[in-house]
Amino acid sequence: MQIPNIRVLAPEAIVLGFALVMLLVDAISRKKRLTLLGVLGLVGVVLAGVVSAYSWQSSSPTFQGMAVADGFAMFANLLFLLAAGLSVLLGLDAVRRFALPSEVFALILLACLGMMLLASAISLVTVFLALEILSLALYVLTSTASDEWRSVEAGMKYLILGGFASAFLLFGIAMTYGATGTLSIVEIVPKAGAPSDLLANPLLAAGLAMMLVGFAFKVALVPFQMWTPDVYEGAPSLVTAFMSVGAKAAGFLALMRILETAFPYWQAQWGFLLALLAVLTMSWGNMAALAQKSVKRMLAYSSIAHAGYITIGLAVVGRSGYSSVLFYLLCYALMNIGAFAVVIALGHKGEPSEMLDDYDGLIQRKPLLAVTMALFMLALAGIPLTAGFLGKLYIFSAAVSQGYVWLAVVGVVNAVISAYFYLRVVARMFFGKADADAAPIAVPLPLTLALALTALATVALGVYPTPILSLIQLAIRPVVGY
Repeated sequence: MQIPNIRVLAPEAIVLGFALVMLLVDAISRKKRLTLLGVLGLVGVVLAGVVSAYSWQSSSPTFQGMAVADGFAMFANLLFLLAAGLSVLLGLDAVRRFALPSEVFALILLACLGMMLLASAISLVTVFLALEILSLALYVLTSTASDEWRSVEAGMKYLILGGFASAFLLFGIAMTYGATGTLSIVEIVPKAGAPSDLLANPLLAAGLAMMLVGFAFKVALVPFQMWTPDVYEGAPSLVTAFMSVGAKAAGFLALMRILETAFPYWQAQWGFLLALLAVLTMSWGNMAALAQKSVKRMLAYSSIAHAGYITIGLAVVGRSGYSSVLFYLLCYALMNIGAFAVVIALGHKGEPSEMLDDYDGLIQRKPLLAVTMALFMLALAGIPLTAGFLGKLYIFSAAVSQGYVWLAVVGVVNAVISAYFYLRVVARMFFGKADADAAPIAVPLPLTLALALTALATVALGVYPTPILSLIQLAIRPVVGY
């Protein structure tokens, strides 16, 4: 095995190594050293990020035809490591305050490992293995609050339904192999044929359809979203924050590479199907969120709606569509993790503080916390001068430029609908009456730092996104080919 091949998985190897070291330290320590484990996790994330950034301009070597180190994979690595790093930072307080097991830090890194492998996979075998690494870590993370029935129930639901989704994906991979004789997504192209051959090769068409079902479950597209509200609500808020952005981004990026690399001649067929799924997902997610009285459950339905917005970028294909997907995923990671950081700050062991009533008069109790939550709500709603506004603008502009005007109109209507339940939280915080017996809110340093980073980045991307957009244009070149 040559050195360039080993270098492909250097960031993943660093993440895996630090995860194993953290498990070893946790196992041999007599006392639970949560701060040490968290710091080790942050060091591993930063080091893997540095290696990914250094490898950006490499010649894109492959690991025995299983994974690739190109700009697309390196940008995905940085996105996943950002989500993992912010989650570990939140965990420095949340793990202790909510009495979560110390293994949470290592599990976050293992889930991040699966995400990174998924984005760099160029073999369907690697895709499946990476997805299982990610899924198994998330199943355990979801049920880490073992003394709360909601967490255990959420973990069981996620495990059972996730198993069905994995079965669909595996059957799709098997059918694709049976139709083409290869598991390399690059070598599938000449075997797929022209669009007119779609019905002439029903086994390959069925394989693609089943793989789409598997990924649709992972990213919570309607009608495969039924697990999302219960799992997001039942899991610890720290886990929900990480899972809602990381798993979604990994699924979309892997699907983007597979569709564009292996099935470029069938773009009209899978593009139209994704457009329909985008409409259903946006509409159902936003309408369901309107009736929620739990902020955490509202954010769960909101994540479904945002999956619909992101699917628009996949459906319209091309450089503008794919670049808008990457930018939106970055913006969504910052906005959503920031919003869940506020949910964590308001919560206590046995008192999740997830209901809208708990946010009444927050401006009087903790002004800075109320202002940052308002910023994240406005960003998720797509208000100008925030990252969320530009994210939606680029998605809808890509749809219009590719002739999907009707899809952009549906997206704008859904964005207007979503503004109601986001602004409702803001109104309750600024104009609601605070409970006189409400417990004081203490925001520790790690949580304050995470809130500051996400808030500043949300504003910065909304005001001056040019540097990030330039990097994204370089990142998608290996996928779109121009």
